[in-house]
Amino acid sequence: MEMSLDHFDRQILKILSDNSRLAYAEIGRKISLSQSATKERIQNLIDEGIIRKFSIDVDYQKLGFGLRVIINLKFINDDFKRFVSNISKFPEIVHCQRITGEYCITADCVLRDSSHLTDMIDRLINYGIPSSAIQLSEIETGNFFS
Repeated sequence: MEMSLDHFDRQILKILSDNSRLAYAEIGRKISLSQSATKERIQNLIDEGIIRKFSIDVDYQKLGFGLRVIINLKFINDDFKRFVSNISKFPEIVHCQRITGEYCITADCVLRDSSHLTDMIDRLINYGIPSSAIQLSEIETGNFFS
């Protein structure tokens, strides 16, 4: 069932998408609501499944993973199911989506260097046909709730 969002809900989602660590009281001050009303609205957004999780934005480069790579995979027969059931063997994949078109999967990967990329492709070949693109930079996008 589709939930209708009012002005306060949209403001809460915008604030939380920018910084999910803010306290209820601080969010409430920003949108002119009490702490309890803000907490109730956030809990309702969670209960309705609109807010699915709170997450962090990790700087992988500071952890030694300076290469961001997008790898697309094409599969034959049941290789897709086999890959999905073994995806935990690829901790380098930080985000993965099933897509339409020539490829079945697109995976956002964090890698140390080109030798790590070579190793990753060698492991992925066991599941499908990979195609990779190195990310040169990240472009900041707008906030959906702005």
